Amino acid sequence: MRDITFCHPELQEKVKKLLSNCKSKGLIIGIGECFRTVEEQEALYAKGRTEKGKIVTNAKGINYSSHHQWGTAFDFYRNDGKGAYDDSDGFFEKVGEIGKSIGLEWGGDWVSPVDKPHFQLPQWGSTTKKLKQIYKTPENFKMTWKGVDNMDTVQEKTQYSEAAENIDKSKKLYNYTLEVPDWARLTVQKLLDKGYLKGNSKGELELTYSMLKLLVINDRAKLYD
Repeated sequence: MRDITFCHPELQEKVKKLLSNCKSKGLIIGIGECFRTVEEQEALYAKGRTEKGKIVTNAKGINYSSHHQWGTAFDFYRNDGKGAYDDSDGFFEKVGEIGKSIGLEWGGDWVSPVDKPHFQLPQWGSTTKKLKQIYKTPENFKMTWKGVDNMDTVQEKTQYSEAAENIDKSKKLYNYTLEVPDWARLTVQKLLDKGYLKGNSKGELELTYSMLKLLVINDRAKLYD
């Protein structure tokens, strides 16, 4: 999925800065994969193992082992017409240095695998071990995005995550399309038109905010087309 708006707010801001800084130095890049589902990550992990191709990742999807699954990573490509991954002139090293200067971790510094077209936020470590210890799942982590950067301790982050999850469960239900936020309304209407989504005996949809987010993610992944 190439939609950076599904990623952590801090990462979204750094992407804007990266694009601008690279352009000022004549380095034109495009944004590739950002957020990945479990299924997408599992498909990548299978390459070079159970599927044809070379190994491209050591991160399993079912274990939430990729930063892409947590919304804390994105890939980029060369977008100046010279080949998306042509590095004959050190293009990716140049972009890598710019990314590191604005506080991103660059995959080109890794040993195995070396991943030059990859950036991620560094504060949770190169792997997702710390994220899994603190938040358990990407869904819990996303509930803290508005306040996580102001918290200092693991305990504070864990408490905030649990509280956010409870708040989410108690939120109002969206029973009618007019009540659904603009960003999810087209998806809900599509599912209603296709008959995939039906209300209760009163015609109420009974959708929570979390359900709306999941439906939109699936829709952007073209699961309903």
